[in-house]
Amino acid sequence: MSINIRKKRFAVMVNQILQEELQKGNLPTSREFGARLNKLLREQDLGSPEYRFKRALNSELAESDFYNEAVVNIQKDLMILYENTISVHNELKGKFNWFEVEKNRLEYEARKLEAELKEKVLLYGKTGYLASVFDTFDDVSKVETEENVSIDIKNHQVTLKQQENTSFLIEPQASIGFFTPQNAVSNYKKLHISGNISNALNAYTNETFQEVWLSKTQGPAEGYAEIHFAEKQRLNRIDIGIHTLKEVNLYVEFTADGLNYFHLPYYSEGKNTANNLSFYFPTAEIKSLRIWIRKQESDKEMVHPEGYQYQYLFGIKKIQFYRLSFPGEGHIVTKPLTPNTDEHFSIGKVSLVTEEELPDGTDIEYYVRVDNREESWRKISPVNRDTSVAPNVLDFKYVVRSKPSNLGIAEQTSGQEAEIIELQANGISFYSLGHIEKRKIIPRTERLYIGKDAWNVQEVIQNLGEAHIPSLNDWMNPSGDIVRTVTPILEGNRGILMNGQVFTENRQLHYGMGLYYDGRENVISTIPSSTEPIAIYLNGEKLFEGIPNSQTNVNYKFKQGWNDLNVLVYVQSINKNCTIDLGFDPVAVSTHCYASSQFMEKISLFDLRYNTRNNDWSKYALYEKDGRVYIVVNHSLPGVIYDLYYDYVDEVEHRDVQLKIVLKQFSVGEYTTPVLRRYTLQFS
Repeated sequence: MSINIRKKRFAVMVNQILQEELQKGNLPTSREFGARLNKLLREQDLGSPEYRFKRALNSELAESDFYNEAVVNIQKDLMILYENTISVHNELKGKFNWFEVEKNRLEYEARKLEAELKEKVLLYGKTGYLASVFDTFDDVSKVETEENVSIDIKNHQVTLKQQENTSFLIEPQASIGFFTPQNAVSNYKKLHISGNISNALNAYTNETFQEVWLSKTQGPAEGYAEIHFAEKQRLNRIDIGIHTLKEVNLYVEFTADGLNYFHLPYYSEGKNTANNLSFYFPTAEIKSLRIWIRKQESDKEMVHPEGYQYQYLFGIKKIQFYRLSFPGEGHIVTKPLTPNTDEHFSIGKVSLVTEEELPDGTDIEYYVRVDNREESWRKISPVNRDTSVAPNVLDFKYVVRSKPSNLGIAEQTSGQEAEIIELQANGISFYSLGHIEKRKIIPRTERLYIGKDAWNVQEVIQNLGEAHIPSLNDWMNPSGDIVRTVTPILEGNRGILMNGQVFTENRQLHYGMGLYYDGRENVISTIPSSTEPIAIYLNGEKLFEGIPNSQTNVNYKFKQGWNDLNVLVYVQSINKNCTIDLGFDPVAVSTHCYASSQFMEKISLFDLRYNTRNNDWSKYALYEKDGRVYIVVNHSLPGVIYDLYYDYVDEVEHRDVQLKIVLKQFSVGEYTTPVLRRYTLQFS
């Protein structure tokens, strides 16, 4: 502030010198002008007032020149202060407007980023969706044509277009005040920041009413603007612009008789916002209304000498009222939308998720097509609607789910015969499990399972004493090196493990298997037998531990879907036959069973060769050669069968999709409009 005063004082000095010289009929040279200016600057500090206080004594003779000079100097100082106050006000106002513009710009960027992140979370979560396209109406870049609709990129919504000559901004005579609920008045210390609450009803001012409420306790706070119209008003839209640091809840209630208040139709819980908000509702007669601003927590914390450390900012920029009329129908047609995916992708099943408001007497219809023929439009209903008048999912291609391809290295062959010599890298060999036909495989539908009808076996040599009972904790940090293999189930003795095997050292073995069960939950009761201490787990639940006897009964509860079976063995018998009989056939009680319920991860051939450890058997890659697609792994297990499942397209590819949005209201004239704020097309 003092900088502006110094500038103005300097400008006054310059004008004073020029006026005095010109009155004498003299145009000063730069040297003369500089000399006078330097003299004045030495005599007068630019940061101090020009008026100097001088005590007048009773015995002194009053001189008019002295008083006239004092009055002139006081007038100069007051004029500079007045002009400076205006400058400071305009500067602060300009900075506030700049802040609002920057805030809106950053909010736009944040909303855009948030929308993209939400789509990525949806896409890469366990939802079954492969890609998506969406629009939050931050701009009109995805709109090809529109008719009788209004796309509001500031409030990010689409509505029916207001009809000219029958839609009005209402500027009624009204009184307004901003209040604290009576039961909470004593809880706050109020500080007025700027503006007057009456400015909120003036569409032609750029003032913002702001108050800061200080509180000694953290918690919800609410205030309300109460508006009384001189005459009843017929309204169907209210726009509210607020200024806040954190998101608030806006709740509007109105009365037609001044006694009984009701919430706005469709907004019984209010709406959350941090900026501007529009409320659309059926035309209603309103005499008075209250706009509640509800905060769940303080906007800011600070150190205060009286303990008022929590700050709540309440700001209202504009409140505007409308009586609008709308056409019966309007529509938008999007541009051809292409899913953003790096992989080969063809549109198949399409579903729609929307964020919309449908007041009574309104509707929004949606249509999708994958080519430019008018007859190709197909109606679709959003999946998040309570009632559907059209399919929630549209299928635009013929997807074939292939039968499992049996792959693997033949039992009677050596791994060298399956080795692909040209892929060898860093001393590691890579092997072909076989090949499949080159097709348009749908990305992320490939599932390669290792060990059909086989056990995943881990073995570690370890002496834990005669009384040891195995448990899963033994495998958290084993003392020795783990040897892993995949062992097919014994035909004719499918429930038997080890089958008389002889060991020369104590050891622990971990047998694991994934069983997929298609039917309903099923319980199988068995009597196991074992020469060694064992522990049996199903889906992480321990069913038995110890050495079973003829009275031992184990109940296996197989759920629908995947079940993980683990059998832990501690070999105590040295140089003796060791056998375990589970008492049931895993193949017979399951739809499919593999050495693991987790399918192998498909990675690039480069990553398999250079970024995968040689003892990591959980990954594979595809290798195209001579028109065939080979399945490549970094291990050789002759006699072990792998099953590859995948979906492929057996029809014309579609890369683009268009959406037509039709907004309707059935009481043409003074009513209300449906609102669309967001749509997402999901592809699977």
